[in-house]
Amino acid sequence: SRSSSVTSIDKESREAISALHFCETFTRKADSSPSPCLWVGTTLGTVFIITLNLPPGPEQRLLQPVIVSPSGAYTLMLHADVCPMLKGAILRMAFLDATGCLMPPAYEPWKEHTVPEEKDEKEKLKKRRPVSVSPSSSQEVSEGQYAVVCSEKQAKVISLPTQNCAYKQNITETSFVLRGDIVALSNSVCLACFCANGHIMTFSLPSLRPLLDVYYLPLTNMRIARTFCFTNNGQALYLVSPTEIQRLTYSQETCENL
Repeated sequence: SRSSSVTSIDKESREAISALHFCETFTRKADSSPSPCLWVGTTLGTVFIITLNLPPGPEQRLLQPVIVSPSGAYTLMLHADVCPMLKGAILRMAFLDATGCLMPPAYEPWKEHTVPEEKDEKEKLKKRRPVSVSPSSSQEVSEGQYAVVCSEKQAKVISLPTQNCAYKQNITETSFVLRGDIVALSNSVCLACFCANGHIMTFSLPSLRPLLDVYYLPLTNMRIARTFCFTNNGQALYLVSPTEIQRLTYSQETCENL
């Protein structure tokens, strides 16, 4: 079977996990609020969701385990009426809020200072520095979200929680995408792709309207393919040798400010 599930990934040797993304989003059509989950992309161009049930409160989190439950009823790319399977392996996934702004990563950073052994666990918990809640990750998220999924051949934007395919773009037919990143550019968000034929392409989000298609550099060695990455403000980096980093920009505004 080509369907994505926990059992099929174990049995199907041709299918492997190619992308992971932790987030707080809608897992089913009937959801009225987002919940923690893990989106899993595979080499066959499918995406399925694993729901993460976290214990409430920091004290209970130390005592109770996280319950993981695959959402078998919601395999995103396999429902033909929702969004067909993408061509090529899944490379990147990201989420936008209802206004099209990129949502922050779902994590809670903290700095653990050296604590004497006689201090109890409650004193250690006080050292945590939780991340501040941004407008895009607060209760306003219940208004809706966009999921951006990029594969080696295509990109799609799915409206959540309705699970409808809002926008679709064929990135390349004759080549394949080596790297795809969702980045900030000129007070907006776009999808930036580097293809094996040497082209750098950008698409607006969430509409996936083509913005840029320029030839830059062919794939001459695997070091470029392994290390190429896009950053914010229209810049990209890759290793040209084991000790040299090449920096480039595809933004006129950034180039003028260098």
